[in-house]
Amino acid sequence: MNGKKQQNYLKRNKKLMCYLHCLCIVKAHQILKNRKWRTVKKKRILSLTVPFMLATSLFGGAASAAPNDNWLQSSKTELSAHRGAQVAAPENTLEAITQAGLLGYGFVEIDVQKTKDGQYILMHDKTVDRTTTGSGEVKDLTLEEIQSFDIEDKEGNVTDYKVPTLEEVLEEAHKYNIGINFDGSKGDWGDKEFVDSIMEEAEEAKVLNHSFFVLSNDDIRNQFNEWYPEATVTFLGNALKNVDADIEELKQYDNAIYSTSINNVDKETAKEIKKAGLKLHVYSVNSAEAYEKAKSIHPRLIETDVIIP
Repeated sequence: MNGKKQQNYLKRNKKLMCYLHCLCIVKAHQILKNRKWRTVKKKRILSLTVPFMLATSLFGGAASAAPNDNWLQSSKTELSAHRGAQVAAPENTLEAITQAGLLGYGFVEIDVQKTKDGQYILMHDKTVDRTTTGSGEVKDLTLEEIQSFDIEDKEGNVTDYKVPTLEEVLEEAHKYNIGINFDGSKGDWGDKEFVDSIMEEAEEAKVLNHSFFVLSNDDIRNQFNEWYPEATVTFLGNALKNVDADIEELKQYDNAIYSTSINNVDKETAKEIKKAGLKLHVYSVNSAEAYEKAKSIHPRLIETDVIIP
């Protein structure tokens, strides 16, 4: 980040200055300086001028649970990078996973889809239009076709990055001891071939026991649980409205975590979740206020787009 951009960034974010930690800024700056993020359209290096990005020293270190340990029983709080570390790389890219590891995130949330030729990749949307230079639905394109496109960042700048395969991403996550949050709203999680392939890749990469699966469709979740009863499952709950019913639903599984938006939980409902023996995962934590609230209820995971460890 050059001097002029940094000065403008600080002026726009005076209210968040108390959250800035100079060591984290230097760390992020060094990472950006060294990585190859060359834009083609505007021919400039993307800075970390992300609204509400909080450069905070969160938990006194970047250590995360070792792969294949019983992460769900840990009482520590870790940050989870939504679609990878978007503060340092475009969403759902291999670089976003690498940066999550370098910055010290404990988990990453990813979206898995299947290509026309049966390959598994990371992509949030049904089409590649928003995040790449190409167009078309993932299911109608081969891996070779998809990887012929370049990734675009949020501002529309073309980068050198390519859409990664699931195998690449899971191997990179394992390298940095990062847990995986599989978003089950993408792909066909009711199809056993689809699920088996993902589970096999997760097991081969040694991240399966350091992962959880967000499956909000009851039938799909229950079917998944029959196939893989030891896997940790969850759904998008609402503690303020349905905490008792949500807890009852989750307690039927051998391994489960309570997932809810930071806007749908408070201290009292967080206590009820803890009393029930469930760990808490809160998402949409993308402001100073939301982060302070999240810390006050001591969840297992805080999922964010913009906060860095």
